[in-house]
Amino acid sequence: MTDAPKKPTYTPLPEVPEELRERYQVLLEVLAGKETVSGGARRLSLSRNHFQSLLHRGLEGLLEGLSPKPSGRPAKPERQVELESELERLRKENERLQARADTVDRLLGVASEMMRGRIQPTPKSPRPKAHRGEGSGEGEKDEPDGWARARLRGVEAMRALGLSPELAAAVVGVSRTTVSRWRARGRLGVPLVHRRGPGTTRPPAPALLAEVERWVRHLHGNIGAECLQHLVPGVSRRQAARVKQATLIALERERVDATTRVTVTCPGVVRGFDAVHVRTTAGMAYVLPSADAAVPYRTSVAVSAKYDGEAVARALEEDVEQNGAPLIWRVDRASVHRCPQVREVLDGHGILVLHGPPRHPRYYGQLERMNRDHREWLEALGPLDPARLAEEVERMRATLNAVLPRRSLHWRTAAQVWGQRPALDVDRAGFRDEVRERAARLALSHAGLRAYDGLVDRLAIEAALTSRGLLKCDRGGWC
Repeated sequence: MTDAPKKPTYTPLPEVPEELRERYQVLLEVLAGKETVSGGARRLSLSRNHFQSLLHRGLEGLLEGLSPKPSGRPAKPERQVELESELERLRKENERLQARADTVDRLLGVASEMMRGRIQPTPKSPRPKAHRGEGSGEGEKDEPDGWARARLRGVEAMRALGLSPELAAAVVGVSRTTVSRWRARGRLGVPLVHRRGPGTTRPPAPALLAEVERWVRHLHGNIGAECLQHLVPGVSRRQAARVKQATLIALERERVDATTRVTVTCPGVVRGFDAVHVRTTAGMAYVLPSADAAVPYRTSVAVSAKYDGEAVARALEEDVEQNGAPLIWRVDRASVHRCPQVREVLDGHGILVLHGPPRHPRYYGQLERMNRDHREWLEALGPLDPARLAEEVERMRATLNAVLPRRSLHWRTAAQVWGQRPALDVDRAGFRDEVRERAARLALSHAGLRAYDGLVDRLAIEAALTSRGLLKCDRGGWC
């Protein structure tokens, strides 16, 4: 029967040397109680305190061995831990440097291949044709697609060695976006590049160019050159782009030539009106400006907490009292402009209403531009108190009228031109009768003119003003 292997933590009984056996025997007798401490100290020729200290040291070691220890392996010394950590760091640094050295060796190998002509960087000058037999790919380098594929293989080799996309592309002499474009073309199975410079291909037939122009006109220019290239085979993207640009220029010129610019020749004839929404400290408020159509003169600017028929009628009445009644009141088709209260004020002063086409704010262009200035002026001040808003609106009107000179007025202010306006000498009753007669004749002779409600009345008013020289219509506007 074999003995069981001893455990690593087992400590055998120590062997007592011959010269210490007497001392060891005395110590055991004292521990067993057969001998006193004083007697044991006399037998060993030691002092009682020294002998008792030796006894206490042994008991202390025994208690330390009997005390519970934490589970697991005993902790390593702190110095040993530091040395092992430094050794691991140095090992990793050595591996990183070794990998870098290997990468440099492989890059040098690729560079040597480039020097031998296997991979050529982008030339700064026209690249001469390679003679047959030079390098290892003279056949594919004769064509642009061949040397592009050679560069792409070089980039892939660089990327496999761990280089970044930007550095790999720079090594072969191209940009990262060029490499991405080549890869996309390679996945589609099309040539990576084409030979640079003007091609020797003939220009497309006139029928193809006419087809491209037809598509641009049909879609009002909302089509790209590459889409035109696919819609009309035989036309390149550059050719389609040139045709599209020329067609768009022609469309804009045709639009300008077809427009009519309406000019009011005399101040005080036509007066516009609209509203501007303004945010105040007490909520939303409305600024109601009135302005002449011949001169950019703000005749009045009212402020109201509501934008309803009563507010519009009150603003119109105050404007007429301050500046006189115009012949025409030009407003959009808002319901508050056509309510009974407003109609009563207009009829009382003999003013005709002129409405533009529906959803066509350019018809009221001058007042719309004025309102843009009003809105920017008030938004720069932030939300104001309603009382201060009225004061600021009046200051704004006075400044824009009397301080700002305008080039269109020969560098005079709007107030100066308005003050020199001639008196409006027009028979309002006769003018109204003429407008009604013209509207009736237009309605009978041109039934198709009823494209929208008020078109016949608008044309009749414009014709009556033109006959008196108060309105001028020029073909080929510029807005």
